Amino acid sequence: MLVAGPSSSASAQGSGTVIDVVEVEGIIDQTIADFLRERLAVAADQDVEAVVVQMDTPGGLGVSMQEVVDVITASEVPVVTWVGPSGAQAASAGTYIAYASHVLAVAPATTIGAATPVDLGGDDLAAKAVNSAEARLVALARLRGRSEDFARAAVRDGAVVAVGDAPALPADALLPPGIDRDDVRILTASEAVDEQVVDLVAATLPDVLAALDGREVTVSGDGAPVERTLDVDTTDANVRFNNLGLVRRVLHTVANPTLAYLLLIGGTLALLFEVFQPGFGVAGVCGLVLLGLGLYGLSVLPVSWLALGLLVLGLALLAIDLAVAGLGALTAGGAIAVTVGSFLLFTGPEVLRVSAWVILPVVAFTVAFFVVIMTTVLRAQGTQALVGAESLPGKVGVVRSMLNPEGHVFVDGALWRARAPDGAGRVPTGTKVRVLGMNDRLTLDVELVEEPDSATVG
Repeated sequence: MLVAGPSSSASAQGSGTVIDVVEVEGIIDQTIADFLRERLAVAADQDVEAVVVQMDTPGGLGVSMQEVVDVITASEVPVVTWVGPSGAQAASAGTYIAYASHVLAVAPATTIGAATPVDLGGDDLAAKAVNSAEARLVALARLRGRSEDFARAAVRDGAVVAVGDAPALPADALLPPGIDRDDVRILTASEAVDEQVVDLVAATLPDVLAALDGREVTVSGDGAPVERTLDVDTTDANVRFNNLGLVRRVLHTVANPTLAYLLLIGGTLALLFEVFQPGFGVAGVCGLVLLGLGLYGLSVLPVSWLALGLLVLGLALLAIDLAVAGLGALTAGGAIAVTVGSFLLFTGPEVLRVSAWVILPVVAFTVAFFVVIMTTVLRAQGTQALVGAESLPGKVGVVRSMLNPEGHVFVDGALWRARAPDGAGRVPTGTKVRVLGMNDRLTLDVELVEEPDSATVG
């Protein structure tokens, strides 16, 4: 990953003008925003004729979307957004980016629209958000000479337009969340262009390039708009395909709410598994990697930090109850906290939320991990060590999980369940104890080591 470049590219060599093709797929996040800004800057430096953004997105983050819109509207290089191939969509944030582009092309059987902002809480605040979003999209439509009526409807009513010749949407057509098929307006290619919803309809990328030749666009210049006529000869054009590099592809992938959530839970469980084991091994390393990727995903997604705190609290309660061998009220409270925190973790549109069909099995597995899996593992560790149990009395170990009054101690190379002496109260982690013997419950009876320097840890 470290040796991979920030982006990868391939080209169809030609001696004519240079066309950069940039693929944008999935959620619009900061990784995509940074990538597009970089490619447009490179295009401007290298005198590229046009940048074609091949888009298929269900939406994304408002901040990242606005950053992309600002970069496109200020670009000296013409930006062409092609919603394609067939089956692709430009929903929510994708609609704003498409309308900011100098040329908007779509493939047949694609959809565009559903730009209504999320209810941020309260009627007044929601109304202000809708008004602001409407003004922004209408301004982009006016700037590019596209339908202001569609821009208003896309924000106010969540309107969606599908481009195609069929009287109804295909059964496998993707739609933005909350949009019914009956609410989708279907336009033919000529109707979509005549009503100025889009600039052109092209089934393939070569068709897009062919349609660009001779098209007039207005780009940003030094202090004033500049009229340009695109010169794209498909017979000798040098088409360069630019994709996310390995590092950015990984970061863009983990900026998916479902994957970020799974990485967060998986990494935490792996680390907790390592905590209850002697030493630090594969589970700990994997846990750190998974948790790091999950935290990156959370850093770029709209997260309720209160819900994240509740999720962390729930996992902590489950771990504490396992450590003290309770598996009772704390486990129940932890399960509830994990469930509620999971459902409230992500804010924003539906596309940026985790499905209940993912959350419920994950919560069930998390509870089973502590109640069944970890309990079995700890019991097996104690059973394996019984062979040398007769040699334990008199040896000194270290408390690995608080004795309250029961917990775990690490002694003679193994992890044992132990019970604190009467009247000792809670014995914190890291305290040295001496083994007195083993009771009928296969639990070590221990005493506190008053002079740690005079004893050797077993």
